[in-house]
Amino acid sequence: MSWSEFYLIVSGLITFVLLIVAFPWLRQKNHAKQDSLSNTQIVKQRLAELEREVSEGLITEHDKRQAVDELKLALVDESAFETRQKGGAKLPIALGGVIAIAAGTLVYSQVNQMQRVTQASEAIDALPKLSQQLANGNANNLSQKDIANLALAIRQRLREEPDDDTGWMYFGRLMLSIGQEVQAIEAIDKAVSLSPNNTNNRITLAQALMTTGEVNNLERAQRVLLSLLGNNPENDNLALMTAVVSAQLGDLENTKRYFAQVESKLSSDSDMTMRLRSRISELESQSLNVPDATENSPSEKDDTSVASASATGFSITVSMSDDAKESAPKRGFLIVFAQDATSENKMPAAVLKMPIQGFPLTVQLTTDNAMMPQYTLASLSSAKITARLSLDGDVSVSEGEWEGTTLSPVVSGQISSLNVTVDKEL
Repeated sequence: MSWSEFYLIVSGLITFVLLIVAFPWLRQKNHAKQDSLSNTQIVKQRLAELEREVSEGLITEHDKRQAVDELKLALVDESAFETRQKGGAKLPIALGGVIAIAAGTLVYSQVNQMQRVTQASEAIDALPKLSQQLANGNANNLSQKDIANLALAIRQRLREEPDDDTGWMYFGRLMLSIGQEVQAIEAIDKAVSLSPNNTNNRITLAQALMTTGEVNNLERAQRVLLSLLGNNPENDNLALMTAVVSAQLGDLENTKRYFAQVESKLSSDSDMTMRLRSRISELESQSLNVPDATENSPSEKDDTSVASASATGFSITVSMSDDAKESAPKRGFLIVFAQDATSENKMPAAVLKMPIQGFPLTVQLTTDNAMMPQYTLASLSSAKITARLSLDGDVSVSEGEWEGTTLSPVVSGQISSLNVTVDKEL
């Protein structure tokens, strides 16, 4: 709605209210005029009747003069009463009008959304500048107010143009920059569906999926990247991203294949190169530990592996701080998960989920709780243990959830005891 339309509607409403207030007074005034005309006609008719009665000898001339005087007195009294009525109506109407306008102004000042309307208008005016800053990758320089204004302006624009894939992409990048992965993926998915042939949109989708660290999202990101590589196999950026996501998934074949494509173009002492080499060595060593039929019988080897895996992990006592006892969710899920504390890989090596119960409570998180058989607690040297009170049971962060974290070394073949206190609101 434009400002001109808004002012037009407000003017119409004010005019309608004024007509409602004035209508009874105008109607009463018309009735007074009609009554005055009727009384004058009655007096004239009575005078004519008096003349006829005198001529017919029904009354005397004295009686006629006396009746005429009484009619004149009645007309004078009625005129004085009408004058008093007319003079006394203006003050109540004026006073009522002033009270009505004052009351309306007071109520409107309390319930109007002009501040938000103004904020929305300012956000739309600032949209080109903020969008350019976001497109240039400078989202970290945006203040909280800038982010709020940008999100508001983009939403407003998307309401008017829901098929604008660029707007959905900007909104997805904005949500991604402030850690709202779920909303970011939904917005970027919308952009991809509107423009499926836009390679940049699909690359951004893969990046958003990779930031979550969830297995399902990582597998989907890998599929997107492999599809893009099928059309452009020489693209080194896509090859590097595929190597990274494959390493997170424990996919040794694709990790080695695409890392080999870009290894010579990376600095040998860069953090990315060292991490990928370390991950490839780790996956290769795991593949060499596969049971061999010439060493032990399958049943003996399987039993030994299960026993060893089950003996690696943590016995975790989860408690709550005083603030968490008051404000943390009372219903939902307790999610306890472990991540690699020595890398940026966010994918959990083990996850345990259960309904929220009384605290403190003790749970065991071991290699039996691995999300993928090739990536377990036994693969880590140091773990970041997180206990989260979740409303929806999703490992990704949502507003209103609480968590506590601690770091601990992983000792192979041992269940280590540790405490985690839920004390931080997300």
